[in-house]
Amino acid sequence: MSAAAVRIDPALDRRNGNIFALVQLLTYFSAPVIYVGVVQAAFCDKLGASATIANLPTSTYLLGAVFPLFCAYLFPARLDLKLVKLGYVIIAATMLLVCAVVFFPAPAGLRIAVVIGQGLLLGILNSVVNLYGLKCLARGTTETGRARSLKLAFGFGPIAAVLGSLTAQMLLAGKISGVAYPYNFGVLYLLALPCMALCAVAMKGFVLGEAVDEPAQSFVDFLSRSARSYLSDGRLVIAWIAYLLWYCTLGGLTNLSLYTREAVGRSPLELAGLTMALRFGCKAVAGFGLGSVAAGFGTRPAMALTVVFVGLGLAWPFVSSGYSYLFAFGLMGAGELGGVYFVNYVISVSNAAQTTRNIALLSLVGPASSFAPALHGYLTDRFGFSASFGFGVACATAAMILLFVTRPQGRSAG
Repeated sequence: MSAAAVRIDPALDRRNGNIFALVQLLTYFSAPVIYVGVVQAAFCDKLGASATIANLPTSTYLLGAVFPLFCAYLFPARLDLKLVKLGYVIIAATMLLVCAVVFFPAPAGLRIAVVIGQGLLLGILNSVVNLYGLKCLARGTTETGRARSLKLAFGFGPIAAVLGSLTAQMLLAGKISGVAYPYNFGVLYLLALPCMALCAVAMKGFVLGEAVDEPAQSFVDFLSRSARSYLSDGRLVIAWIAYLLWYCTLGGLTNLSLYTREAVGRSPLELAGLTMALRFGCKAVAGFGLGSVAAGFGTRPAMALTVVFVGLGLAWPFVSSGYSYLFAFGLMGAGELGGVYFVNYVISVSNAAQTTRNIALLSLVGPASSFAPALHGYLTDRFGFSASFGFGVACATAAMILLFVTRPQGRSAG
């Protein structure tokens, strides 16, 4: 339905919230391929890539996050919902790119290049559907309804990711007869394809409330005005820097996967599904916990706790060995919710007209931090895994100091 001035009554509030939660469930079930990183790195590693190259799918994925800024300028509010639906359709189509080089004979170099390139496409598309999906949620629900939907989506959603990850584990570990390497990797993309198509269908039932477009202006003026407005609010500046540091810590997730060979003595590809199940199982628990923290104490403490989790995740390899090492993925999974709670914090301190551009400016942290996964890979190739993990812990510590010690002041929206 079109974006019109619709009153958000209790029934519509619940309906829109449930649709958003359903879309997140489908997305989370597809997590092994939608969340670019662990599985892609394990596949590249299996193909003979170095740690630096194996980290490139994650780096290219992060580069795609610059796209929402252009969308915020180019597309008026009436297209918010259409952008989400179209984004999911294209995501479904990109799955075929990887399937083509997996199911048909292709050299290892081409397969690695396609996986890296598809990481960039997913980075662009996911950043758009995530930003505009949250904007649609804000326009289609009340504040209470949004809190309820986020709790459902990021409480039960990761449980769906556990199911998807266990399926991936059986496939990648060769537990399903008749689906050998490399076809087991391609099957993961085939499973995700209909899920993304269903997301597009589900969003057709979403109904939006009224939105305010900013006055027409040139792109240069738009960038200049947006940057000045953003930088004038200390809360937004601190959130941006802390989000960058959070991303730099999260960039070590791929190396955690590669390190399983040393810590556990098994191939990263063999354990990719299990590590993702732990990652999303802990994310489910954290989803309910952080939702309660946000409801009881505000969005800022919930946001800060996600930084604590990722910092502990990269510190865990220093104090663990054997299968206990795998708990690091659980901590990182809980911390990954920073991607939701940093955005939710920015929404909470932005006025309606500036919400899209402020989220778009926050999303620039993605491309700004795209060096981090490759840097983690370089540090590992040059100095060993400890250097990578130490860098991540240092970034998380700096972010925690910013969020826990500083108390920036806001400004009147304008």
